Amino acid sequence: MVKNNINQHDFFINSEVSYQSDNIITAIDIGSDKIICFIAKIDKILDKEKPRIVGFGHSQSKGIRNGAITNITELEKSIRRAVDQAENLAGFEVKNVSVNISGNYIGTERLFGELSVDSGIINHDHIVEVIDDAKKKFNSKNKKILHVIPSHFIVDNIKNISNPSGMSANKLAVKLLFIYGKPNHINNLETIINNCFLKVISFTAKPYVSALSILTNEEKESGVVCIDIGSGSTSISIFIDGSIVFAKSINIGAWYISSDISKVLSTPFDQAEAIKTFYGSALRGPNDGEEIFSTPLMGSDSDERLSLSKSRLISIIQPRFYEILMHAKKYIEQSGYNDIAKRNTVITGGGSELIGSVEFSERTLESRVHIGKPRNINGLNEQISGPVFSSCAGMLIHSILSKKKEINAQSKQQNFAYKFIQKIMGSGF
Repeated sequence: MVKNNINQHDFFINSEVSYQSDNIITAIDIGSDKIICFIAKIDKILDKEKPRIVGFGHSQSKGIRNGAITNITELEKSIRRAVDQAENLAGFEVKNVSVNISGNYIGTERLFGELSVDSGIINHDHIVEVIDDAKKKFNSKNKKILHVIPSHFIVDNIKNISNPSGMSANKLAVKLLFIYGKPNHINNLETIINNCFLKVISFTAKPYVSALSILTNEEKESGVVCIDIGSGSTSISIFIDGSIVFAKSINIGAWYISSDISKVLSTPFDQAEAIKTFYGSALRGPNDGEEIFSTPLMGSDSDERLSLSKSRLISIIQPRFYEILMHAKKYIEQSGYNDIAKRNTVITGGGSELIGSVEFSERTLESRVHIGKPRNINGLNEQISGPVFSSCAGMLIHSILSKKKEINAQSKQQNFAYKFIQKIMGSGF
């Protein structure tokens, strides 16, 4: 096996990426519970670029539920509130933003391209042709490409080759991962962002960018599964040999836990969220039956409250949390990479902050599990360093990676990387 030696993050970049300035990037994570906005400056130290957050804001999501837009006007207001907060802290206004796509509005397709090498030596034209062969097999109907990610090349029967140029061979093949979104949903989001006097420079897939902010290079090389448990959706991504090989987002998340609490206890949803945060757990403890708290009853005009034990609350939480994890487990098993999940799984997102989430996830997923938080970003304080901010932080990292590839492409160096990037970015994607 030939070792994969090139960082394969975003050769795949959205072709529409452009930047409002050399050192300002803005990300908006549109969730079913919160709208989060990060504004960052790019610090450059020893030829390495890292985002530094200079403004952040968040607001309660309105006009969106479980990833679906329900009220354009309300969603606009929610986005504007989050952006205004971030701009006030940053001290300046922003124009260009990146926006996340999640839930059932994204999908993936793995495609295989191959060709015979008549000359016996692989050159740049062969690489372009084999990528074209894979792209021709993609059905673009009702799909908008977000990322095109090369997994690896195959030279004759040798896999995991990152740069085949100059190698002797009879056959050349490539595996590509296409991550796409649904055009109508993307168009609606773009309209809403434009109504906020902002311009979308890139749409990103949540399963991919969430992982970028929390996983180490070592984890991505050796193999890792990332599960982002958001409010309205749960995103799954799998990495091996440094490259993402699987991505999936499903419309079930921590919002359903709060909804169950609200319905079973007949308490307002906001109260259900609060008691989940302060008293909730995924695991029972020996004294949970003795810990008693109260919550107001829904629609009551009096001060009437319901008293219940922590044990009773956990009995409501556990079945839904188990369901979320089992949905994730099902898709991981279907991906063909279940062996990776058993070695190393990282959970992140707001749902991962539930007490006992790691232990319960380990039992359910039959895997070693730990919580992932944003890393490799300067300016993270206690307010914005938790798992709920992983996706928005990952968008900043993706923006820097994309910017680097754009610069590389514009340099027009006649090497493998440029040929590869040029072909993908110039394809109309």
